[in-house]
Amino acid sequence: MTVPDLTEVAEAAWDEARRCLPVIRRLAESPNRSRAEVVAAGAELGYGPTHIYNLIRSYVADPRLTSLLPSKRGRAFGYSKLDNEIEAIVSEVIDSLYLTRQKPKIVDLVAEVQRRCIARGLNAPGRKGITARLRARPARDVVAKREGRKVARDRYAPAVGSLEAHWPLSLIQIDHTLVDVIVVDSETRAPIQRPWLTLAIDVCTRCVAGFHLSLEPPSATSVAMCLAHAALGKETWLATRDIDAVWPVRGVPERLHLDNAKEFRSEALKRGCEQYGIAIDHRPVRTPHYGGHIERLIGTMMGKVHLLPGTTFSNIREKGDLNPEKSAAMTLDEVERWLGHAIAGVYHRDLHRGIGTTPLAAWQRGIAGDGRTLGRGEPTAVADPRRFLIDFLPIERRLVRREGVSLHSIHYWADVLATWVGHPERMIVRYDPRDLSRIHLLGPDGTYYDLGYRDLRRPPISLWEHRLALKRLRDEGRAQVDEAAIFRTIEIMRGIADEAVRASKTARRQRERRLRVIQGGANTPAADPADDGSQAPTETEPLLDGTLPPDNMLPFEEWS
Repeated sequence: MTVPDLTEVAEAAWDEARRCLPVIRRLAESPNRSRAEVVAAGAELGYGPTHIYNLIRSYVADPRLTSLLPSKRGRAFGYSKLDNEIEAIVSEVIDSLYLTRQKPKIVDLVAEVQRRCIARGLNAPGRKGITARLRARPARDVVAKREGRKVARDRYAPAVGSLEAHWPLSLIQIDHTLVDVIVVDSETRAPIQRPWLTLAIDVCTRCVAGFHLSLEPPSATSVAMCLAHAALGKETWLATRDIDAVWPVRGVPERLHLDNAKEFRSEALKRGCEQYGIAIDHRPVRTPHYGGHIERLIGTMMGKVHLLPGTTFSNIREKGDLNPEKSAAMTLDEVERWLGHAIAGVYHRDLHRGIGTTPLAAWQRGIAGDGRTLGRGEPTAVADPRRFLIDFLPIERRLVRREGVSLHSIHYWADVLATWVGHPERMIVRYDPRDLSRIHLLGPDGTYYDLGYRDLRRPPISLWEHRLALKRLRDEGRAQVDEAAIFRTIEIMRGIADEAVRASKTARRQRERRLRVIQGGANTPAADPADDGSQAPTETEPLLDGTLPPDNMLPFEEWS
């Protein structure tokens, strides 16, 4: 017997069942009850003997008060008026037609069932009856067969397991997304493409720890740039972008929580995290709920981006007849500055329903504590910002020869290399794909030494330009690729890109990347004032206008 929903039982029916319960219980428990007792009980309750017998049978089957409630009128759930042959046709068409990856509509299912029934001379059922039999199927099975088992698991499987972060910087999540806005060329204002955004969130406070905006797909470099932005102080970064806001998040995180993408399993990231005692947790396979915090943050930021000119929105229905390329008006730098305002000036000061306060207040409480919560204290500061960034850049290993170090078919030199010429083991070399004019060699003393072009006449180039040049040389059939040919080809390609900048979106993108390399790619974070000077000093290169870059200024572009 089906137990009714007690919230839907009328008070009168409940009182009537309570009135009958003592009498029916006495009869049900009497092994030698007679018909005279049943008739007498009926007279007491105001029912005939037949109804009393029915109540006794119901109570014996389920000795609870609810068994004496009046049953609903009408057919029982699951009752079918269709013939068995029609039922079989409906079931077979649901399995063979509707529950497939082609995902046909209900109208297609109804039409096929009716066609088969008519062909066999049967009365075709209506849409309501067919839909009722489809809805009787388990929802998870329907989704699994129409959209795949992973979708069904993500939608219906229990979300077991959770992330715990009890203090700031105890757990940082990082992920990437394509920004729903098209950026334009900084000179011509012609549309280029949608940029990539790498975001880091502090799970405890929901503060944005840092971000990185790029024209290139996610790579180990974008992770390094985002992590450096998260760990370093942001006062100078905000000032150089005229952002009047407080962004206090800084310090070396304790753990990173990442998905299983290739850039999150790079040797550079692994070694960099080991260097600074940062643990790495990769999200368990097929458990998207573990990344819920960063996914919700990405959704929040993309919702704000939809207010910008050039937005593509999240789906075609929202976009309507809007042409994003025609309305695009913001450069990559302008979108970056806008995101800085949106994060530090708005998101951090908005009430977050998940934690019941603002992310900024949660950070301050987590650091300093309050009457109920013990603060963790000031986080560990990065002693050498330049070294921190280098420790996360891509890694290669090279021998030091008489002509210097060769990387990407380019020769590099510094006077310090004379000490290690003939060193029997390959030495670690790190490079910034955005600017190959300088690489960093890790000496036996644990210090990174900057190496520049052996031929100082060479201009700064990025790794993407280098790869395009190699492809062009190979297409021309050159078996031997040398350094001079690479730089000569890059100069030719730059000239072509400049001439075609107004005609080609790809050329505009290439020129924009090159401008960002020339203007900021060679900059590295300045050393912290608290540095004891144990690291090898490096000379900061001036910007195009002859001035020195601000302290801790991180260039926000990458090349992979």
